[in-house]
Amino acid sequence: MADLTYFRSRPLRKHAESTELNFHLYMRQQAEGAAEANDCAIYDGLSSDANLVARAQGLHSRCDVKQAQSSLVTVNIEFVDERFKGSTLTMVGNHRTHKGEWAVMGGTGEFGLAQGVATWEKPEGGNIRVLRIHCVTLNFPKTTKVGMFGGPLGFYQDTPTVPERLVSVTIQCDDVVTSIAFSYIDEDGQLKNAGSWRFDGANSHTIQFAPTETVKKIEGTFDMFEEVTTIITSLSIITDVQTYGPFGQVIGTAFGAPEKETDRVVGIYVRAGHYVDAIGLHVRSD
Repeated sequence: MADLTYFRSRPLRKHAESTELNFHLYMRQQAEGAAEANDCAIYDGLSSDANLVARAQGLHSRCDVKQAQSSLVTVNIEFVDERFKGSTLTMVGNHRTHKGEWAVMGGTGEFGLAQGVATWEKPEGGNIRVLRIHCVTLNFPKTTKVGMFGGPLGFYQDTPTVPERLVSVTIQCDDVVTSIAFSYIDEDGQLKNAGSWRFDGANSHTIQFAPTETVKKIEGTFDMFEEVTTIITSLSIITDVQTYGPFGQVIGTAFGAPEKETDRVVGIYVRAGHYVDAIGLHVRSD
């Protein structure tokens, strides 16, 4: 069998969290006719100062050959408000005169893999549909970047693949942090190495995490060095087992991330020159 480099599969390692969503919205119909494109504004109320929440864009076409009173509707609702901006819900169903149901067939962003039902009712003589959406989404763990913390100089260095779990970290230091290297498991389940970023220091400290140990937070300080540039002066690694460090000299401005107790650190990226100028974290939300 050919090696499919564009495809991978694996057992689900962690049960995805389900979220129940309910929306009560008002859609102003913009299209009529036997076969039309739809581009309808969706608001959070009926008043003239109601907030624009989303736009419903799609197609409808007549599907009742006898009475021409029913249309097949496929619509993608893209949210434009600040809370859900960029997330979408996809729905399909029949549109009849006054009321009906559409199936929620999927979604993106905060509504990934959404499934449910949208009911709507259109009062006589108006072009407003009262839209109620009830659906369930699945929230898979995802990795995001937090930071940078430190100075503005140095060359940007990052992992070649998306990390999923930290295996070990090596910090070299004198009075300041001179180098960082680490190993990690990526999203494909492969062991990868990153670093060393940048130069060797007098003291080297390697932390090998236990298989079930979770890095909850990385703290540190950064300060002006030799009146030339700002660099990382100290680092501490906090897990659900113990605190490692501090490594280097605790002096200057303090930082720490992530802030949520449910998040964990799975990787590191830096800007580095002669020393580690700044540090950022790959954070996994479970």
